[in-house]
Amino acid sequence: MSTRTDLLELSVDALTALSNAGFVKRAQKDVFEGKLPEIEQQPDGAVLARYPDGITTTLPPGLPLREARCSCPATGLCRHRVTLVLAYQSKYAGGASEAVADAVPWCPSTLAGAVDLLPRVTLDQARRMAGARPAIRLTAGSTPNARLPMCDVRFLSRTSLALARCDCKQAENCAHIALAVWAFAQGERQQPGFSSMTVELDLAADAAPTPVQDGASAVEAIVALASQLWLDGTSQNPLILDTRFEKALQEASQLGWRWVVEALTQLRQAVAGQHARASNADPATLLHLVSMLMARLGAARARTPLPASQILGMGVSGEVALDHLRLVPMGSQCWSDEAVDGVRMIWADPDTLAVTVMEKTWPRADSGATPVALRDRRLVGMPLHRLAASQIITRAAKRRANGLLTVGTGATQTSALPLSGGAWDTLASPLRQPDVASLRAHLRSLPPDFVRPLHAIEHVHVVPVAALVDCLWDAASQTLCARVQLAAGDDNLLLLRLRHDAATPGAIDALARALADDPLAVAGSVSSEAGQLSMTPLAVLTAQGLQVPQLAAQGTPVNLARGQGDDKSALHALLEGTMNLLAQSLRQGVRHQGDGAVARATEQASALRAAGLARCADALAAAMESVKSSDPTMLPERLAALYALLHTLGNES
Repeated sequence: MSTRTDLLELSVDALTALSNAGFVKRAQKDVFEGKLPEIEQQPDGAVLARYPDGITTTLPPGLPLREARCSCPATGLCRHRVTLVLAYQSKYAGGASEAVADAVPWCPSTLAGAVDLLPRVTLDQARRMAGARPAIRLTAGSTPNARLPMCDVRFLSRTSLALARCDCKQAENCAHIALAVWAFAQGERQQPGFSSMTVELDLAADAAPTPVQDGASAVEAIVALASQLWLDGTSQNPLILDTRFEKALQEASQLGWRWVVEALTQLRQAVAGQHARASNADPATLLHLVSMLMARLGAARARTPLPASQILGMGVSGEVALDHLRLVPMGSQCWSDEAVDGVRMIWADPDTLAVTVMEKTWPRADSGATPVALRDRRLVGMPLHRLAASQIITRAAKRRANGLLTVGTGATQTSALPLSGGAWDTLASPLRQPDVASLRAHLRSLPPDFVRPLHAIEHVHVVPVAALVDCLWDAASQTLCARVQLAAGDDNLLLLRLRHDAATPGAIDALARALADDPLAVAGSVSSEAGQLSMTPLAVLTAQGLQVPQLAAQGTPVNLARGQGDDKSALHALLEGTMNLLAQSLRQGVRHQGDGAVARATEQASALRAAGLARCADALAAAMESVKSSDPTMLPERLAALYALLHTLGNES
């Protein structure tokens, strides 16, 4: 009778993922104290554990841990099931030749035969989902991971499909796990020994590419919307734009273009924020959203390594219910406008490394009422400033396609617990990066934003902080600029930049104090500018705990040295000036600026040409010519191409 390899290879982290940290710690304590049950492996492979208090637990082969039979009163998982695994390992691990070292990479394609044994209804569901040919991101290693459009699947055992875990509500033996195995098998055929890759799942090896339904009407509606934004500006009456937005959204929704729908929704919210004078309204953001929307449509029509269905988001469901979830805080973003206060709380799942966002708005108090500070608003039953420094354990979460999360507030479903000092230590690559070189390499390995799934927040990472180099206040841009050393070496400097926002009056001083308090790590949204990486900090981890600047109370102002965080080269200043020209044109509308706009564009094109940027100059000149054209639909496409070129040069120059 052979030993149960599937149980021997389960690590503590894997057991935690299959149950929870509390059960694992209790079981480890019992094993350490010698309070082990009597373990018996039966001829059919089932493992029987008899506890001194008369409780018996049985785990047959091929079943998930939560389906083990236990005589205790618990209706779900219990410590007896977890202790059974640790006790079995304690008894058999020493002489088991089948045990496999955790560090050895493997591919879940070896579990393809086990997929065929899943219930017929599960297989039928999986085949229907595979018919949409979803794009699946695969990561090999000792714990292979498959990131589907709506779920993440991890393989915790090399020999048992029952111990694979999905973060959907079903968690084990679900259709998503079957899709993940098929995707790994396809990836192994296409690129044997790969470390990471994205595949468009194709169960029929000789099948033709998925035909993308003719979307001429949707493209026409979106181009008409973008044309009106460019010609008349984002400052025009929003009621005039509503019809255009509704038409474009309706057309894209009918075709199932999930990422296009999300892009239109983000653009609409940004235009509304500008009109409501939101504190986070930014002309550069509007320019980016309009240009990336057009670039996504262009990439879907062009021949690229990625299929059009993946770029457009075809077959991606709108929302999925999640299983037991542990979320670690990564910081917050706050804003306010004439009518509401709003917050976006960013969270990371240590198991899947998925980043999610909880978003909430509250009506602002009437002029006669006492205003409530945003940091004291409540979410999930707690004030925001306390919630932002807590971890969430929930069984009542639903996640949208773009990463937005809704969490039930029932006392038995969701709880917020104090954050341990090592909470970020459980985060791994690519979410956590050790130095600037690794962070830059990761960002460069990603496809362009306009062909990737659209997320509520992009490029969030955690990096260590070895030392604070300087911390300056740029009065001209109302921005705190600090340089931190991530690791040894002059090339390991990361620029932190946080702009003052009236909605968060204590943020700048709170960040300055946290950076002066020997920070251990910082989390934020990373971007590249003029070849230098910069981060908008969302949270700072210090020895005193997690500091979230945007939810900090307004305290004593910190006396900061004056200066600029970075010196722009002449080339970068020229590129930035061109971007500002485009952002201003989008805000005001190119046909309402008169001859002055054409003159400024001509002057800028000449400057670009003189600097050797002939392609940029030609693209700007062609865009201005299209304003005079009888066909205004050429304008948004040409300006999107110009923006993409400027954006790429600005990042790397």
